Amino acid sequence: MRSSTRTAAALLAVGVLFVGSPAPAQGTWTRVATPNEPGDNFLYGADATDATHVWAVGAVVPRPRTVPPHSQILRYDGTTWRPAAASNDSTLYAVDAVTATEAWAVGTSRSSTLVTRWNGTAWAAEPSPNGNPAGGNTLRGVAAAGDTVWAVGNYLDSGTYASHGLALQRVGGTWRRSPTPRLSATDSFAAVDATGPADAWVVGYGSSGGISSVPVALRWNGSAWTSLPPPNPGYAGLSAVEAITPNNVWVAGYAQTDIDGMQPYIAQFNGTSWRRVAVPTIVGGGQLSDIVALSPTNILATGTGGSGGSSIVLHWNGSTWTRETAPDTVRVTAAAGVGPDTFWVVGIGFDLSAYQYRNFSIVQKG
Repeated sequence: MRSSTRTAAALLAVGVLFVGSPAPAQGTWTRVATPNEPGDNFLYGADATDATHVWAVGAVVPRPRTVPPHSQILRYDGTTWRPAAASNDSTLYAVDAVTATEAWAVGTSRSSTLVTRWNGTAWAAEPSPNGNPAGGNTLRGVAAAGDTVWAVGNYLDSGTYASHGLALQRVGGTWRRSPTPRLSATDSFAAVDATGPADAWVVGYGSSGGISSVPVALRWNGSAWTSLPPPNPGYAGLSAVEAITPNNVWVAGYAQTDIDGMQPYIAQFNGTSWRRVAVPTIVGGGQLSDIVALSPTNILATGTGGSGGSSIVLHWNGSTWTRETAPDTVRVTAAAGVGPDTFWVVGIGFDLSAYQYRNFSIVQKG
């Protein structure tokens, strides 16, 4: 369901300061060891159905880079994280856990879209269409609602190499392209969420030239996608969406300001209109990659400081977003919630002793 800026970046072991004091944590964030293979390990997506089915997906890039990366699926079974599946020459960017016997993960394999399904016993890939049959296809978000599953991402135009948003819909056991309006010269879809077969949201960013960036939000009404963008401060993009109900939808990403540089961006849709919601200013800049709700008054938004090496964890209590204390020197990529009061966060850190990237996870209970 959730997706993020799933692109590996150099991580610097430096801290990020912020205005004001950290908000008191609801509970203590505790590191939980994750398996790491030789080479660079990246986790990009997470989701959960219960305490024994917490999923995280990503990729492992071997060193030296003489062979392509392979995907990585980890499952926390209530006691420990264990590898669940992997496939060669592929990367997974997002996962949506529906039940203990149904989950979906998406990404890219050999420049084509990749969709894989958990049936309670094993993961298996399903055929999925591409935006460009010649290559350059990636899926970055996935969400299931009823008998419908959505997967979104982008593809590159063969002639211009421009990025275009790509939406896929699974109905009746078959994946097909779902036409979306093209609102700018280039665009990319980063995440999708749905409250039902006739109510879904896709978010991302678009550009009509130069270095401009505008937030993109599309809503599915059961038959077509329509554009319903949140407030645009001038330069912004969206990385995540959490649709709690049709009248309570949250989006998260980034916005550029003249004074504070790149900053976290959050907006809320109330069923009729959007409003931008104030968040703590991050000195040094930063952006959000995921947002997940346990309830309308218990929401977590996560991301990374502008340096690429400090975590951002924001909490919504029903009236205010505040920043929580979480481990630094890591790049937070995704979050997952397990009712009634547990949040998981996954991401990437850099191990100076091994000089390799390592995935990590932290958990907060209560």
